[in-house]
Amino acid sequence: MGKLRLKWALLSRLERLIAVQVALFAIFGILSLTGISLHTYFELSSSLSAFLFKPWSLVTYAFLHHDIWHLIFNMLWLYYAGQFFLNFFDFERLFTLFLLGVVFAGLTYLAAYNVIPSFSVINSAVVGSSAGVMAVLIFMATYSPNQPVQLLFFRLKLWHLGVFFVLIDLLQLTSGVNFGGRLAHLTGAGIGFFSASQLLKGNDVTEGFQRLVSRLLNSSSATSSRPRKPPFSFTVHKGASTSLKKSKPPTDQERIDAILDKISASGYDSLSADEKAFLFKKGS
Repeated sequence: MGKLRLKWALLSRLERLIAVQVALFAIFGILSLTGISLHTYFELSSSLSAFLFKPWSLVTYAFLHHDIWHLIFNMLWLYYAGQFFLNFFDFERLFTLFLLGVVFAGLTYLAAYNVIPSFSVINSAVVGSSAGVMAVLIFMATYSPNQPVQLLFFRLKLWHLGVFFVLIDLLQLTSGVNFGGRLAHLTGAGIGFFSASQLLKGNDVTEGFQRLVSRLLNSSSATSSRPRKPPFSFTVHKGASTSLKKSKPPTDQERIDAILDKISASGYDSLSADEKAFLFKKGS
């Protein structure tokens, strides 16, 4: 358990977001092999009554995936686009944009299937983080369009990728194949484009959401930390000068726990070079 905690601490927050989705895919997959299917409780149904019964599905659907290739594709692009994003902004903004893409895509999906007559008779469900990934990717393609991208033997600009993915979704939307999924993708892309274009004008339209997400992320980190005994203690003798009494050196596990608490409180970047080297040595 300590080894897993150490591995988790060494991950960046973007990598943790990806790891959570991979872990959930594995857990749900194992449960389905035993005959236990929990997807219906977390996927976003097109039925309005089903959504009202499980409103959390407006977010949780993004952490489920149809199959391994669906997961791999989304996680690769989330990591790729996320790395570009984190060169300019922090993780709080990235996660906020991801969630906004997911939520608004879910609302658009519900509206389409309950308003458009040709779809209102169809019961379906949507899963996958594609809308959140598209929000991050299109944000960067709008905010830094000329960012060079190397894909195999081709050197492109970031806006080329953005236009390519949007065109693919538009073409497949008209075909009627996976209408809900394509609609969610385009909504996420719209959120990314709107957020970036407004930010370039000096309007941070996600600022309020970012504060909320930041409080949630920081509060969850704070509750996981706990006080530690200091490695040195002071003993005061009556009638004598204060002397420094050194306690026995901490064990490796105690040192790991102290470093992990420091990461929880202040982040990985707050560690000293020696602490990072120690974690890397113990985690390898």
